[in-house]
Amino acid sequence: MGDAGAISPEAASLLAQETGEPHQLIRRLSGGETGAHEILGGDGLPVVVKWDSRPGSRQLRGEAVVLSERLRAVADWPVPAQSVVDAKEVRFVIQEFMPGSPPEHFDHQLVDRLLDLHSPRLGLARPDDPVHWPTALIETLTVGGEGYCLHSSLRNFDARTRSLVDRVEAFGSTIGESDLIGRDIVHWDLHSGNLLISDGSLAAVVDTDFAVVGDASFDLVTLALTSLTIPCEPGVRTRLFASAFDDLDELKTQAYLAHLFIRIIDWPIRRRHFDEVEFWLARADELLKI
Repeated sequence: MGDAGAISPEAASLLAQETGEPHQLIRRLSGGETGAHEILGGDGLPVVVKWDSRPGSRQLRGEAVVLSERLRAVADWPVPAQSVVDAKEVRFVIQEFMPGSPPEHFDHQLVDRLLDLHSPRLGLARPDDPVHWPTALIETLTVGGEGYCLHSSLRNFDARTRSLVDRVEAFGSTIGESDLIGRDIVHWDLHSGNLLISDGSLAAVVDTDFAVVGDASFDLVTLALTSLTIPCEPGVRTRLFASAFDDLDELKTQAYLAHLFIRIIDWPIRRRHFDEVEFWLARADELLKI
């Protein structure tokens, strides 16, 4: 039936069997690494379906659905309503189909809206929420992640990427979990490709598949760093960098940047997009101080 990134017609049939409703596979949606598919539900309306067969990842997706609903219902984030269907060691996450397309540029109106979303999710963790984030982030620095932030791709690419991953590993070994504690809901992948614009305004924030409890400042750093790849109105990028870094201590600044550079450089190496590798290596030289 494929892997975590591809839903086959057989997988759609399994979903139909478990729900008792017809589900017709329409298409894979563009972008992303873990895969999202448009499926026609039993009521004739489209939904977005993702699936995962990896035990650890299935657990994280389930936890993220709970946190995403809290973002939607409590913090008033425009995230899709979601539900989980489990079948034969496979977890399906069914999401409301949201309108819009990613922004072609960042303007001040959009940045106003994004920054307005920041405060309402601060401190939204509850005492019984699982907290994996500090351990997981440190792990991406010291040994790499599962299916992303792969150190091996950087280690094997060239001397520059090998030097970068060596520095990140050494730095990561100096960080303790208590250095990264947070009680916010973190999107974990907040960039322009996960924003949907409709009629000139922000319509949705999507891909909360691995939302976690942690430090929401990480999302601001992600947003600022990835803004380097999209046209911005004058002053917008300055605002994003100020919101991300002005009040962030140096250890967190370097930890979040180190994680993101490993993540952002690993992906184009594996896709053989070498111009992107060069771009991000130059940015790492400018911003990483480890």
